[in-house]
Amino acid sequence: MKKIILFNLLFFIVVIFVTFNYFNIKSRGAVVFNYVEDYMETNYGIDRENITLVENNYRRGMGLFEIEVKDVVTDNYYFYEVDIRDDYSLIYIRDLSELHLKNKADQER
Repeated sequence: MKKIILFNLLFFIVVIFVTFNYFNIKSRGAVVFNYVEDYMETNYGIDRENITLVENNYRRGMGLFEIEVKDVVTDNYYFYEVDIRDDYSLIYIRDLSELHLKNKADQER
């Protein structure tokens, strides 16, 4: 009887830990996308309605987000690296679009 109770308690703790991490990363991803939308609207003059999320990767070891978005009107892709704090405040946002375009052009040669 004690083994069953102990197993259930440990299982419950593991489930809570895993779900907390999963939803924490998902909510951070939404905040990062919001920061990218603000950045693109300010620096490129692209409306929020014209921006769609293509890919949002979280680099666990570094704590960074790599995000790829697409402008629906011009079909241009933009790449960003974003870092946020635990309280969801922005540390930095780095525009990697030119680097990706240069790498793509070098691969086509």
